[in-house]
Amino acid sequence: MEQKKNREFILKAESLVKPQDVTAISFLGDFNKYLPKKAQQKIMEKGNRSIPYMAFIVDPYCLFLAYKIKDTVTAQSMLPDGYELAEVSVFSGEEKHPMVIISAFSARTSAFIGYRLEFYIIARSRDTGMISWIIADYETNTNSHDPKNGFCGYTSDPAVFTTSPFGELLIDFQSRKQCGEFSLRADLSKGEKKELDYELWVEGNMSIDYGGSLKDVSSKTFSLIFDPRLMKEALCIPFSGVEVIKNTFFKEIIDYREPLTAVVFPYSQHFIIKQDLIGNELRSEMDLENQVELFLSRTGYKTMSGDDIKKPLFRGMAISSAVNIGIILLLLLLLLL
Repeated sequence: MEQKKNREFILKAESLVKPQDVTAISFLGDFNKYLPKKAQQKIMEKGNRSIPYMAFIVDPYCLFLAYKIKDTVTAQSMLPDGYELAEVSVFSGEEKHPMVIISAFSARTSAFIGYRLEFYIIARSRDTGMISWIIADYETNTNSHDPKNGFCGYTSDPAVFTTSPFGELLIDFQSRKQCGEFSLRADLSKGEKKELDYELWVEGNMSIDYGGSLKDVSSKTFSLIFDPRLMKEALCIPFSGVEVIKNTFFKEIIDYREPLTAVVFPYSQHFIIKQDLIGNELRSEMDLENQVELFLSRTGYKTMSGDDIKKPLFRGMAISSAVNIGIILLLLLLLLL
């Protein structure tokens, strides 16, 4: 994508993130987690039909920490049907291994703003042959949704993702749901730009699914729409610049003391999720470019809004209040008679 078009894509993606709506969605949407799971799924399906695009913006300095899988049998059992473990490399030309990748980042989206810690098992789809990032678990300090758990609130306290004046990246997530902990320090000044592996970073982000503790029959493959240039290169942080203080996640299939490599993106990454896009519809860079062109050309479509949650919620509250008042008046009338 040429630079001018990249700017247009970035500006339009940014325009889909409106803090006033995100605040309302985060606060009022928390009520949705008390609904039955089937009702939650219907809400999501309706939203996917009526709101075509969701922005997903990852701010600097997103970190990816790659580990070689030591127990491939257990790791394979964590994948959804139709996938098999894949051997991949993070940077171009490096030796390939079956991998778990841990990512910590600060995200701004059309529906939430906050920090996330995500765990992926890298697999290959048996149907398409494409590399896929399988989200096996996550931690967050904001609201979220996944096919297995439906709507859910924050899972980590504290959840720290920040930098220091000494050029350090400081990460510390402590899980409320499973007593897990991930803590890391990285020296950003030691990072050097290296070319990323195309298959993992470009192809893989066109095919994303859920597995591990998030595996569910209702989950569907989805794709990110982005400028492939985002995945051309990133900072490689040498082992001397990374200290994994603690990691209790996925200890059954990795050795947290021996990461293969650490990657940091020193710039913002802008993605679009087209919610009505059929899974595995994107297969090539040309498909990405076509979807970018479609996104840039479309106008007048509905975007996520806090009013979409406020109106039905207030309507329900009004109906409930009216019913309660009616019952009280009826009881008073019966007492008087």
